[in-house]
Amino acid sequence: MSVHPDHPASGETEPSGLSMDQLNPIVFLTGIFFFNMLSRLGMAPLLPDIEIDLAMTHSQAGGLFFLISTGYCASLFGAIFLTPLFSHRHLIVASGLAVGTSLLFAAAGQGVVMLQVSMVCLGLAGGFYLPSGVASLTSLVHRRHWGKVLGFHQLAPNLAYIIAPLAVSLFAGWHLSWRMVLLVYGTAALVLATGYALWGKGVTHRTGHPRLKAVTTLVHDPAIIVIAVLFILGMGLNQGVFAIMPLYLVFERGIDPGLGNLMLAVSRILAFGLPLAGGWLADRFGVRRIILAALSCSALGTLFIGWLPGSWIWAALILQAGASVCIFPLCFAVMSMVTTPQSRPVAVSIVVPLAHFLGSGLVPLGIGILAETGRFGLGFTGLGVLTLLCLPLIGVLGVKS
Repeated sequence: MSVHPDHPASGETEPSGLSMDQLNPIVFLTGIFFFNMLSRLGMAPLLPDIEIDLAMTHSQAGGLFFLISTGYCASLFGAIFLTPLFSHRHLIVASGLAVGTSLLFAAAGQGVVMLQVSMVCLGLAGGFYLPSGVASLTSLVHRRHWGKVLGFHQLAPNLAYIIAPLAVSLFAGWHLSWRMVLLVYGTAALVLATGYALWGKGVTHRTGHPRLKAVTTLVHDPAIIVIAVLFILGMGLNQGVFAIMPLYLVFERGIDPGLGNLMLAVSRILAFGLPLAGGWLADRFGVRRIILAALSCSALGTLFIGWLPGSWIWAALILQAGASVCIFPLCFAVMSMVTTPQSRPVAVSIVVPLAHFLGSGLVPLGIGILAETGRFGLGFTGLGVLTLLCLPLIGVLGVKS
């Protein structure tokens, strides 16, 4: 497996830090990523209210995330063919505008079918951001800073994990419906995308047209296959578990929705800075070791959620959330090391769609189906055991830094 270091050109010195010209777009992109993630993650704490209001079953509620992930998977893969036609900056703006519009339709829709169609559109809208966002970030800084920069970028979804349940509790305190929450999220996404289009700075170059040879080369690379498995597990442990957790806490554990949202928020607050710490540890001790540790801890936490009694679920939630948030940025760091700048957007658009479809789509749907048969906790236990069984695959990765 070859590692592409992306060293600076001959005669250049490696930068010791990040300049303000680099930090400004990094912070802006992280903000856009935050609202991109909040639009989808924000559906999770709304599921109990949506399920009651629209008379949905557990499997239908969990299936909303399957629909979001299906659209997200399709648009991520479609980005391979769009990046040669449009600049990364234009795709980032278009994604934000489409996300906001989809949320407004979801808030105004009546009935289950309209909501399901809006969720597919929401997934389609959100997927265009990630390949262009990652390509922009790795183009802004030297390779030695990728772990830290991608870790900082990953703070966006971690903040969304915290804001989502707290916002629902806040709106509930004001006696406002789930539709109003989606209306606020959609309006914010539209405002941010418009602001970035008018004042934001970003990478304006385009990638080359995708070649079948480049795709087949990536698919046959053992490292890419392992990274795909890690992405799928990381997505299932992080977004997949979060998506279905409110239903589990309210309907299976009998916890008050307000307390359940507080539990989710607290577990994510404690995990907030860990992606940045994970990136620093990866740069210091090696990516492979830190991924192994993060996956192991998250798998154990997920397993414990399924069978630990009473108040012990607090400890399981904290362990599971804290470890799972570190996995994704580390996978991106490894992917950046084993791909060239030209093939990197293609790799992202192949691997990440699979992760979303299987991890954040099928995981909540599968657990929801088990819940219909009275085996809600078995879904979490099974996911934890499966992750532990896949840990030996990490040995295939040959990168250490």
